[in-house]
Amino acid sequence: MYYLLTYRSLTYAQRSARILERAGVTGTVSRLPKAASPKGCAYCVVVAARHLDRAMDILRRAGFSPMRVITRRDDGTLEVPDDLS
Repeated sequence: MYYLLTYRSLTYAQRSARILERAGVTGTVSRLPKAASPKGCAYCVVVAARHLDRAMDILRRAGFSPMRVITRRDDGTLEVPDDLS
């Protein structure tokens, strides 16, 4: 399982991924799937489930908390928060 940490801009996603990388957590920048982004283009940092708590703590302390956290299951399905509907 993976988590998609969402950001409005590519720049913020890239900065967040760099912050995580410096702390030893791998985060990959990606475009957010359309199913999870009905209001337009957005970007995310993909983080493995085992690193989520640490990644969130690192990003919170750096002032780069994501807008939302979306779950991507191993079968590819997304668990999107209700407020995106």
